[in-house]
Amino acid sequence: MTGLAELFLLCKRDFWALFGAIWLLCGAGFLVIGTGLAVADGVVIPLVAGVGITAAGGAIVRRAHERIRLEQYLRREGVSVRGEVIAVDQTGVRYNRRVQWRLTYRYADRTGRQHRGQSGYLEPDEAAEWKVGDAVLIRIDPGRPARSVWMGRPEDP
Repeated sequence: MTGLAELFLLCKRDFWALFGAIWLLCGAGFLVIGTGLAVADGVVIPLVAGVGITAAGGAIVRRAHERIRLEQYLRREGVSVRGEVIAVDQTGVRYNRRVQWRLTYRYADRTGRQHRGQSGYLEPDEAAEWKVGDAVLIRIDPGRPARSVWMGRPEDP
């Protein structure tokens, strides 16, 4: 998978990345319009709204970016472990009118301590391939095993 395709998939699986980007773009639009109105007529409400919306969008995008960078790091540097699917749930998020799903999994670190994690948003057909009890491959941060990323099915049975 190319870097851009992987980044798109990671953003798609993180609702807040898309939501924050929309707010950031809307805020920028308000800033452009608001600046023109403030200079021409002294109307500052759109400008103030633009600053607020842009700041909120920027904060949301920054947090989503941190999550996506963590996921990229774990995919690249994490330690592979097997886990078990404990839930396959429908979410309230829709992309193109299609309800998105999410898997919840559990796994044990090298000390035997149990942890839980979740996949990102999945398309209905992808989620339909999973059931409770299925083995799942994940990658964990060796220094902080509570941080994990869902990778999919294990290669070997």
